[in-house]
Amino acid sequence: MSSDRAALLSATFWEAGYQHLIETVHQRDALAHRHLDALQVAVYDPEGTTLGEKTIDPRKEVLDLSALVEEIAGAVPRAMVTLDARYDERVFPYRPHHYALLHRHGSETPPLYYAVNAVLGGVPDRIGATNINNFETYMFRRRSFAARYSLLLGNLARFAAAEAQVATYYGGQRVLVEAMLAPKSHCEIDLPSERTGLPLERVEVKALFRLASYVVGRRADTGDLVLFDHLFTYIK
Repeated sequence: MSSDRAALLSATFWEAGYQHLIETVHQRDALAHRHLDALQVAVYDPEGTTLGEKTIDPRKEVLDLSALVEEIAGAVPRAMVTLDARYDERVFPYRPHHYALLHRHGSETPPLYYAVNAVLGGVPDRIGATNINNFETYMFRRRSFAARYSLLLGNLARFAAAEAQVATYYGGQRVLVEAMLAPKSHCEIDLPSERTGLPLERVEVKALFRLASYVVGRRADTGDLVLFDHLFTYIK
């Protein structure tokens, strides 16, 4: 489906204790208010087991992801959530994304606003990105603002396992970790904020096909999320 011109498969990660709202269409034209043509949401545990699926009214502009996950999957600590959408091409004059707000209940830590990771589809040719590869990267600030960093990776393939190479860079040092992901499974990989006194500068992910990928940062005292952002694809 997501290879169709007007289709998009996106993924995010949900965990208990957070308000998590997803804006399905980021409206830019108040006079031509538009919505998706169709939207299917599915929830998976770390091993790739389907915990539940639901067809969403495409006219619904904001999804309460926490309520939705609890409704169709029950009480789980964390899950990967996919959003399989079809849309009117007039909705997105650019590569489309869903957008989301993430905030821990009762926390004084500011909320996070992020673009949901678009894994497949989204007519990339509209921005000239016709040669998408499977090499993604993320650059870190020189001064760390999170005590603990990690990388969330998810395999959205239906049948194929994925082997990912994760490289972290500390000055001139390169540290390589490999991860094997079964279909629809996901994992979390620790990214130490420093190594031999050198700060974490960037992380790179290579795989045979596109994965759902997010860099996560947490506070030392509360564990609250202070960073939740997808990696960025190098475009040739």
